[in-house]
Amino acid sequence: MKFVNMALLNGAVIFAFTTFLMKGCVTQTVCPDGLYGIGCSEACTCVSAPSDTVCDSEDGTCSCQPAFDGAVCDKRDFTVAVSSLNKNVYEGHTLTLVCRTNIPVQDVSNYRVQFTLPSLVTTYGNLHVDDSMDVGEYRVSLTGISMEQYSGTYRCTVGTTIPGEGLVSRYNETVINVIVPVPPSVIGSVKSTSSSTLFAEWIILSNSGDSASTTCTVQYKLSSEPQDWIIAANDIPIDIQTRYLIGDLSAYTDYDVRLTCENEIGSSNVVELTAIKTGVSYPESPFGVSTDSIAQTSAEIKWYEPFVRNGPISFYRVTLQSSKTPLTVYSTEDGSHPYITIDSLVPDTTYDVEIYAVNVDITGQYAGPGSNEEFSFTTLPYPPSSPTAVSAEDDEQYCLIEWEEPLSPNGILSHYTVYYTVRGLTETDNVYGAIDGEGSIEVDAFTFEYRFSKETLKSYSRYDFKLTATTDNGEGEQCICDSVYCTTQPGAPEEDVITAPEKAAQSSQSASRVTKTTIPMTLNKVSSRSGPITCYEVVVIPLDKLQDLSGTKPNEDFPPENITDYATSGAQPGHPYVALTFSSEEMTANTSTVVIGDGSLTECSDSPLTNGTRRRRRETEVARKRNAENGPLRSGVLYSAFVRVYALVDDNMVEYASSSYMEPVRTKDTDRGPVLQGTIAATIAVVLLMGTMGALILVCFNLGNRTPTSDKIITGKEEEAEAEFDAIYVNTTSNGNHNILNENQTPELATTYDVENQPIEDTDVDHVDNTQTQVYNDNNVDDLPAYMADEESDQDGGGSYVNIPRITDDETLQTEMEEQTSDTESGMENQLQ
Repeated sequence: MKFVNMALLNGAVIFAFTTFLMKGCVTQTVCPDGLYGIGCSEACTCVSAPSDTVCDSEDGTCSCQPAFDGAVCDKRDFTVAVSSLNKNVYEGHTLTLVCRTNIPVQDVSNYRVQFTLPSLVTTYGNLHVDDSMDVGEYRVSLTGISMEQYSGTYRCTVGTTIPGEGLVSRYNETVINVIVPVPPSVIGSVKSTSSSTLFAEWIILSNSGDSASTTCTVQYKLSSEPQDWIIAANDIPIDIQTRYLIGDLSAYTDYDVRLTCENEIGSSNVVELTAIKTGVSYPESPFGVSTDSIAQTSAEIKWYEPFVRNGPISFYRVTLQSSKTPLTVYSTEDGSHPYITIDSLVPDTTYDVEIYAVNVDITGQYAGPGSNEEFSFTTLPYPPSSPTAVSAEDDEQYCLIEWEEPLSPNGILSHYTVYYTVRGLTETDNVYGAIDGEGSIEVDAFTFEYRFSKETLKSYSRYDFKLTATTDNGEGEQCICDSVYCTTQPGAPEEDVITAPEKAAQSSQSASRVTKTTIPMTLNKVSSRSGPITCYEVVVIPLDKLQDLSGTKPNEDFPPENITDYATSGAQPGHPYVALTFSSEEMTANTSTVVIGDGSLTECSDSPLTNGTRRRRRETEVARKRNAENGPLRSGVLYSAFVRVYALVDDNMVEYASSSYMEPVRTKDTDRGPVLQGTIAATIAVVLLMGTMGALILVCFNLGNRTPTSDKIITGKEEEAEAEFDAIYVNTTSNGNHNILNENQTPELATTYDVENQPIEDTDVDHVDNTQTQVYNDNNVDDLPAYMADEESDQDGGGSYVNIPRITDDETLQTEMEEQTSDTESGMENQLQ
């Protein structure tokens, strides 16, 4: 209690209350604190406490956790009420006025509450104030009151500052009549002691009569019904007892209780005690028990809650009992869900079920009677046990899995399932790697074996088998049969893992260029997953102009018996032959480059088999030693090829598989220049002989005097002539004329030919338009104009150099000389014809 300073102003006593200001609430909105609305132009009217008060930034709505019971969040909703703490105000006693407001003290302006007393009150020396800020109550106690002076109207005024309205004051009045005490004054209370009893007690505040003759009466009734009051007890002397136990009440029910006392002067006012609820009691039985989702070892049981609960159900107790198991008790977590899932049951077992509802309060547990319906359920049977006597018979062509019926079918069998996993043999013999395949086969319930054809199984593998049996109750467990397996022997790889050879990517190295007798080719190493590979073969297919490989397959259309050697084929169109053969040990890298037509001789032997069993599958032939001659190719011919690999499947037989075809590649043509046109037939015969001899002498002279190899390519941008170079310069003009610069000519000595390849005159070609110049070498020789190759002619004009590989060995030099002689003779013969 805090005493206050008082002042008299126009008949009103003003009390200034000293308080502590609580920290204001900070609202985190899009507007600054205390503002809301469009442009944050409106001021919030929220209370200052508690600290979690929030002002909505859009409409200014105030929200908070009320500072006390009945408190508001918006100051515009504040109210004032004043009353006397005394039910009856007796002369000579103390009058306590209570002023109640529903806003926190921090929002009461200047922390002041005004009590206005009747004008006849002239002395205040013994007044004091109790401000209960936590409940919004402000009290003033007046002692030594008299009926004359203190009877009248009492007012309480409270002010608060509201933004936009300023100081707003509101008041409430009450009339106090001071009386001379005649009957007793009493207060009381009531509490629940059980599910059927309430305990009422009271205190006599004042009694001007004789205490010995003062008695009290206790009454009660149901709160929910407007019935007459029932007298629990009357004429209870207050000098003997001031409490009473009301019995025979209903459980978990609200009751109103009231109290009156009287003495020889008269009766007290009726004291209305707080409505109270009796304690919980035993609930009635649940009903409507049923089951859902019954399985072999679990079931979900559900029910309806009792009609009469006598309190909030705390939980349900479920009991299960069967001929195979003792009584087992389960409980739900709470009483809000009338169902439970029970696990760890015995399959194919009938259980009797009882459900109990349980209420709990501070006095203990109250379990009602069990469900009044007989209910039972039966769990599903187990699925069948695993098949028995599982075995594998591993022979040359088949893998036979056999078994017998499960010892415990637990129903009618519908089918068996044979599961298998596949492991490949690693590089170390008889060591199997990780699982790289799996599958299953269903077999009807009347069959007790399954035969796998090894032609359908992966080569060089171990197959492990497991079995299960299935009924309507589900699939049973797999058999414990770790030693049930079969193995397959080595074989050729699957064709989809053998990649076709490709024309090698060209570079500055001459070995990577297509020539008139060679084709560089890239080969990829083949996986040995299906078994050790003994030999690789590269089969070359010379193609004629009308031959089309589409729709054909190497294994079917080019079996080994239809493949010849180089000597027989002669690399002629329509005659495929084995150009290269080598062992898997020689294929050390994942990718290797070989040159078809380089004249090499290779061989490979199918080594004896050291592991595996006999088997015949796919394409096979007798194991043998393989030889291949990689003779030179024919110029200007289109070639394809494929790779064939062999795997030894027993000591005498090998199995083979082939890649797809290589994209066809054409060797270079030998014709590089125009052929001189004929003249008179009689002259040609003489010229033929002289031309042949002259050509031979000229070629020998030129080749013998060549300078060392240079990577420099002469382009039309160079203004100075090169001395000697290995290129043919072609300058095609818009009218079809062109210059051809032979191997030993400089640009100043170039000869101009017309569209008929007739020489016109010696021409200096330094004036060639550089923007039209192209450089042709072995990488793009197929793009030469029509008079240099059988391709579309360049009609845009401009010059081009064509690189000619140097001839550096005697054998190639001799070939070059013979070809030039042959070209000259061919030209002359054409003229004679």
